[in-house]
Amino acid sequence: MSDIATLSASVPSSSTLISPFGAHLLSWRPTGDEDVLWLSSRAVMDGTRAIRGGVPLCLPWFGGPEDSPARPGAGAGAHGFARTTTWALRASTLPADDAPASFSFELHHTGETSALYPHSFCARLDVSAGSELHMSLTLTNEDDHPFAIEAAMHTYLAVGDVKDVTVEGLDGARYFDKVRGRFATQVGDVSFVGPTDRVYTTTQQVQVVDPKLDRRIIVDKNGSGSTIVWNPWSQAAAGMSDVGEGEWQHFVCVETGAVRERALTLWPGHPHIMTQTLAMEALD
Repeated sequence: MSDIATLSASVPSSSTLISPFGAHLLSWRPTGDEDVLWLSSRAVMDGTRAIRGGVPLCLPWFGGPEDSPARPGAGAGAHGFARTTTWALRASTLPADDAPASFSFELHHTGETSALYPHSFCARLDVSAGSELHMSLTLTNEDDHPFAIEAAMHTYLAVGDVKDVTVEGLDGARYFDKVRGRFATQVGDVSFVGPTDRVYTTTQQVQVVDPKLDRRIIVDKNGSGSTIVWNPWSQAAAGMSDVGEGEWQHFVCVETGAVRERALTLWPGHPHIMTQTLAMEALD
């Protein structure tokens, strides 16, 4: 199978690469800096499986199907089917001035023919990429009944070394620790000393402080009650065929989501909009 299609855009403030496969953002690089997003050197780019890195869209469920309030059918894989489905490109613009480049994709799912998820919905992703990266996911119920749905922007952020990174803005937030299988409350900033997989209940902005790359990545959001923080660490990463040796040290996932107890109930006629904005600044 040939490589997936991609679309690129360069404006004075940044360059961006995105694919209709999964409406998957692969790169956002502010001019004069390193890419804010991490993409594995072994990412599978032929459309046969989900892409490791960038911003996969987890939809209409998150994580393992057995844990999801969306209750997908037998045989469902992790993180839903949106990230392995080709979305329709509705619009793209590359302005002549310093305005952001933009992309718009849609995915329509017809529940009547689906054993995995028997509900009809439309998902639209709008991306604006300039000096900041803005992503807006609109979910519309196209059925005649309400249903539960989960969604997450599974953002892989590039870092110099995850062991040096801290995540600010989650102090006091309650979270479910999927590594230890228990609930806890965050005390202080998040640091990384081993495998980390936490679903925080929070609506707050967070900041990823990276002394090695001398930058701070700001993750702001709206319409989202969950923030997921994940890094597999060395042992789990060694079992991932699409992660290069030692590459686990160079990313941390900080994901804007509506999952688990903060999953959405989508009602006919009431679209839900979830947004994520990334910005980057140098450390003082």
